[in-house]
Amino acid sequence: MNTQKVVFMNKALGTRIAGLLYIPSDFDLSHDYPAIVVTGPMLSVKEQAQSVYAKRLTEAGYVTLVFDGTYFGESEGMPRGQELPEVKESDIEGAVDYLCGLPYVDNDRIGGLGICGSGSYMSVAGVKEPRIKAVTAIVPAISDISTSAMAGFFKPEAEVIAAKEAYEKGEGEIEYLNFMPRAFDEGAAYYYTSRGTHPRWSNRVVAWSQLELVKYNVTNIMKDMKKPYLVITAENAWSRGASTEVFNAVPHDNKELCIIPEASHFDMYDLAPYVSMAFEKILPFFNNNL
Repeated sequence: MNTQKVVFMNKALGTRIAGLLYIPSDFDLSHDYPAIVVTGPMLSVKEQAQSVYAKRLTEAGYVTLVFDGTYFGESEGMPRGQELPEVKESDIEGAVDYLCGLPYVDNDRIGGLGICGSGSYMSVAGVKEPRIKAVTAIVPAISDISTSAMAGFFKPEAEVIAAKEAYEKGEGEIEYLNFMPRAFDEGAAYYYTSRGTHPRWSNRVVAWSQLELVKYNVTNIMKDMKKPYLVITAENAWSRGASTEVFNAVPHDNKELCIIPEASHFDMYDLAPYVSMAFEKILPFFNNNL
């Protein structure tokens, strides 16, 4: 396949987004290609799990786009490390804008695939962004974050609000949350080893991100989902409950829940045979719906 560094805009914020565009090796300029936006876990950068899935999709004939979200990696946005759901969704919108501007992409055959946190962000984008025609969510981890184990990373709300106000007045330092402690063995086996580490990745997220995350109820939003929808979770995933809640909230029947046996949450980022097992569902799903 061919890989191109690209830049596109988050129009809502005016930030420049750094991306990687993967193009099939047998590319023919006279063809119109289906395309898929692929997004990764919370805090991730484009070279991590999202590129594992994007490359597999490109090998199957899709044009795929991965990117660093606003505030992360090589993309713009200050202060760095803000994990804000509405910004994540507007980044996806910008990615779709970019794909629609490519003369060899069929604008009526654009899909979305998200992993972990962005499995939920991409699911919501499927509700809100009409140009995304079908969505796959891999171990989507956010349903109602206020009731999930992820809320254990949060600091007292009053402390976070005070820190945000002080920073905005120029009177204080940024406070951070640690979203991936080394003590979390399964996550550490990915992020702190050659499997998934990257020099532009950090486990720190700006603390006031929690003020938006705690209000983000994906289950309620998915009640308006009308598009083909595939959820892939893992038998032993810590996120399996959230994934099931998000799936069950979708009111139509053009949906499928696949549970990968023996796998855990982070196994689905990159490990064989689990990713290959997921693609036994992913490829037919997109082939039938794009």
